[in-house]
Amino acid sequence: MANRQNTTLNKNLDLPEYFSRPASQRQRHYEVVRAIALEKQSVEEAAKKFGYKNNTVYALVRDAKAGKVELFPMVRKGPQGKRTPSDVQDKVFALRKQRLSTPDIQLRLAKEKITISARTIERILKDAGFGKLKRRTNKELGKTVKNKIIPDRAKKLDFTELEPFNVDCPTVGVFFFIPYILESGILDVVKQCHLPESSIIGSTQACLSMLLLKLVGGKRLSHIGAYDQEPGLGIFAGLNILPKPAYMCSYSCRCSETQLIDLQIKLLSLFKKNYPDFYGNDFINLDFHSIPHYGDESEMEKVWCGSRGKAMKGANTVFACDGQSNAVLYTRADILRNEESQEIKKFVDYWKGIGGNVDETLVFDCKFTNYKILDDLENDNVNVKFITLRKRNAALVKKTLELPQKAWKKVYVPIPKRKYKNVSVHESEVKLKDCENSFRQIAIKDHGRSKPTFILTNNKNLPLKDILQVYAKRWRVENKLSEMVAFFNLNALSSSIMVRIHFDILWTMIADTLYHRMASDLRRFENNIAPTVFKKFIDMPGKVVYDGEKFSVKIRKRAHTPVLKEVEKLQTPFQVPWLDGKFVEIIWTA
Repeated sequence: MANRQNTTLNKNLDLPEYFSRPASQRQRHYEVVRAIALEKQSVEEAAKKFGYKNNTVYALVRDAKAGKVELFPMVRKGPQGKRTPSDVQDKVFALRKQRLSTPDIQLRLAKEKITISARTIERILKDAGFGKLKRRTNKELGKTVKNKIIPDRAKKLDFTELEPFNVDCPTVGVFFFIPYILESGILDVVKQCHLPESSIIGSTQACLSMLLLKLVGGKRLSHIGAYDQEPGLGIFAGLNILPKPAYMCSYSCRCSETQLIDLQIKLLSLFKKNYPDFYGNDFINLDFHSIPHYGDESEMEKVWCGSRGKAMKGANTVFACDGQSNAVLYTRADILRNEESQEIKKFVDYWKGIGGNVDETLVFDCKFTNYKILDDLENDNVNVKFITLRKRNAALVKKTLELPQKAWKKVYVPIPKRKYKNVSVHESEVKLKDCENSFRQIAIKDHGRSKPTFILTNNKNLPLKDILQVYAKRWRVENKLSEMVAFFNLNALSSSIMVRIHFDILWTMIADTLYHRMASDLRRFENNIAPTVFKKFIDMPGKVVYDGEKFSVKIRKRAHTPVLKEVEKLQTPFQVPWLDGKFVEIIWTA
């Protein structure tokens, strides 16, 4: 027979042995006290018999007299109660009333540092009479088909209801650009051009969201979805969170090409006024850039895509950059192949609309336009200076190589990394086919190529050495395009619709200008390109804190922090209009 303490009594049990040599500790305590109290044994005898020390026996007798030793504990009968605390059970009930599943309840309790198994939660709910939840839709679960958490709806911050918060931000360095955005006046131009807005997201917030994605090097507008759970970045744009990809991808569809050209002209006029050092060079480099398109259904023409090394469907775009600072001056996307040669005239009209005239010399390669357009640029009503290449042909090369050695002269081209600095040149005046005007032609050999190169220009006053040096630096516009492809992801085509492509590269130009401006304030890093500035000074985590009165951006000190602490704009709180005029302060922590 077995009792509730699982002690089994054998029929052949030796009872005298059972009582004289107790097995359990509690029985030994009992026999020691009984031997002294009833059998009147001495302490020494009892201690020796049951294997205790004398002091232990004295302590047992003392505690037994004081009632501190329970020699016969009461055995509780009946069902045992749940060991889960009642307050935890109440939390489980409250969470189930919110239609949360067992895993969700377990996750919520884990956040409160309450460890409980899913099986225990199910038992608690079953005993309390809760049934199983009905199958919920993805919307009710708060997840997409791809099992991604559905973010809140983006909307402008309501400062009458905004409570203090402290949130993490993965790229908190973008807040360094706010003083430069305020200084540049970009948002004033956005308002003047009446860019699209909705009832919950204004044009200022939409454009700041677009600009933010460019400043962090986002590949496509659709990739803004990677930040839709980051309220810290939403604060940058004056929103609770950044807009969804669908909103950002469709925003440009409400803009017209005329609206974008107007925005670009006003922006460049403002940049030229505020940042004269970026736009003061006497030379402007121009070049085409083809953005490949991989879709089958599109109305794009086939163009040569250098990044793929073949002709394929793509967007033909044009860029113009300052010859010294390499800042982007002009960009356009909707260019047909039969209109390429006219693009330089469109740039001339654009630049005249900004500065009134074209005093700079335009530098481009031989495929940028044709000879007839070059002749038009020389006419009195246009009178635009240019430097370009002449297309080679067999007869021209043969005639040039037959020139006597004394017709050539050596010229030193002072470009540090150039391998062939001492070249042979021959200058002449030529009149090209279908042209009324004659141009300076400079033939170059001994420059590392098998055939001579021919430079054409209508700038009669520019010294020969300077012409060679200026055209040799035309590769800077190609470097700029490479930089924009690598960091701003220029080749990540946003759409097959040209106005959307123009909108995208226009904001790329704005972001690039802001990087130029910020780099100019970074001592010894003035000439760093955007990817380097982002890596060293922008790409850093931190916290965005709101105390009800102002915003604080808290960042841990890093290797390049001393350089940032020398930037005057970042050392004092700055007032941000789209944040209800509240101040933002940069705080460096240990």
